[in-house]
Amino acid sequence: MSRGPVVDTASGRVRGATVAAPDGPRVHRFLGIPYAAPPLGDLRWRTPQPPVPWPGTRDAAAFGDAAPQADPIEDRLPGFKVRRASEDCLTLNVWTPALDGARPVMVWIHGGAYTSGGSAQPVYDAARLAAEGDLVVVTINYRLGALGFLAPAGDATANCGLHDQLAALAWVRVHAAAFGGDARRVTAFGESAGAGSILHLLASRLRKGAFERAIVQSGEPRTLTRDEAAVVAVAVARSVGLGAPDAGRLRTVPVERLVAAQEAAVAETATTIGMMPFNPSIDGDLCDRTVRDAIGAGRADDAAIVIGTTRDELSLFADPRAASLDGPRLARWAARLLSDGADVDAAIAAYEAQLGDGATKGRIWDALRTDAYMRIPNLQVADAHAARGAATYVYRFDWDAPGLGAAHAVDVPFVFGTFDREGWGRTIGYDADAARLSAVIRRAWATFAATGVPDAGVDWRAYDSERRPTLLLTRSGALMMDDPGGTTRRCLTAQASRPSSGSTT
Repeated sequence: MSRGPVVDTASGRVRGATVAAPDGPRVHRFLGIPYAAPPLGDLRWRTPQPPVPWPGTRDAAAFGDAAPQADPIEDRLPGFKVRRASEDCLTLNVWTPALDGARPVMVWIHGGAYTSGGSAQPVYDAARLAAEGDLVVVTINYRLGALGFLAPAGDATANCGLHDQLAALAWVRVHAAAFGGDARRVTAFGESAGAGSILHLLASRLRKGAFERAIVQSGEPRTLTRDEAAVVAVAVARSVGLGAPDAGRLRTVPVERLVAAQEAAVAETATTIGMMPFNPSIDGDLCDRTVRDAIGAGRADDAAIVIGTTRDELSLFADPRAASLDGPRLARWAARLLSDGADVDAAIAAYEAQLGDGATKGRIWDALRTDAYMRIPNLQVADAHAARGAATYVYRFDWDAPGLGAAHAVDVPFVFGTFDREGWGRTIGYDADAARLSAVIRRAWATFAATGVPDAGVDWRAYDSERRPTLLLTRSGALMMDDPGGTTRRCLTAQASRPSSGSTT
């Protein structure tokens, strides 16, 4: 075994490695550290238990397995297929410039529609972010799909994936100092389902002490009702040949059959629940109310939040029906998303003006869906948080990737500076402007983690519902604008009953 830095954890010693970050600095890296016991057998659909101690020194040189999952839906982004997966998946990874000191800690929660992804994806390599920002950066795995977000009947816990995330954050609190971090300055950050998870943790009464700051990138604040969660559970049980979603019987089902049942449940419930039926759900415990209601009632008053979306979120998930859209059909579809009493023709005209020369019927529909499912729900969370007097910063990511625009997940390599991984540079059109914008984002995220105030090189004003100051992250850099897209924003209100958007990263 090669020599490397050694840290004592509550479960045993771990030996990491010292690696070079881009541009020269070196950081210590520890991979695959268990933060909870493997959730196998009778531990399926139970809250995570303490990790099993190990003798001697554990070699923390390889990533742990991701949670069981099907291959991701093919899309136009690289690098979201995991290499190894198993139920023994509750591990985390740490990057730190040094083992002494008291640095801000950032904990990344990956996306994947609550059914896919893992912390080993190369785009999440945190060496640059840790070295450049003088941060301790942690990335985690958590249970996904039916194992993480099913609500079985009987002796079971719902939202196990969220409980896993809280367990990982608790581990970070206990061990921050040993890795050169400050347990009093923990920021949870994540994208897509990771950001949606953070929204639900912010809204939970169980979050107390887990983190003080949050960066929410393209998350959906949608929570399934108990009835919706029950429909999904019945669909999974039916797919594996059970008459009812009994937890005891489901614990005997091989994991491969459960993963296949997830896919069947998605198909069965797509038109009623949406393309993401394994969302967090109301359980009366961790999730006892919706995100917006909980934040509006003050659950997250103690947390500073950075929240935003990409400008063209749902252009990544093209609606195949939109290729043949004509005016009357667009008007009918738009009417289902617009506020009650909205002037459909005026709304479509507003989107045409906003999109300019590229305002095809399909692009207008993408923009409407993006606003209805992503932008407006996030702004409503920001409105609720800011109304409480809590620190709230809103951004919009506007980088145009070739053939994609500012689509969902295009921002991920900008956060980590990992354009050289798995074709991401080619995908986003990497150039000197991209490098500069990435540096702006990394600086803003790091300073927010350190101080609670993001520094993007401009006066990023705290959000309020009157002026709606928003940081735009563009090819030209960062700039402030009050209420960008305000005309189209006023055409829509988010409705919690809508099926989810189906975003997959």
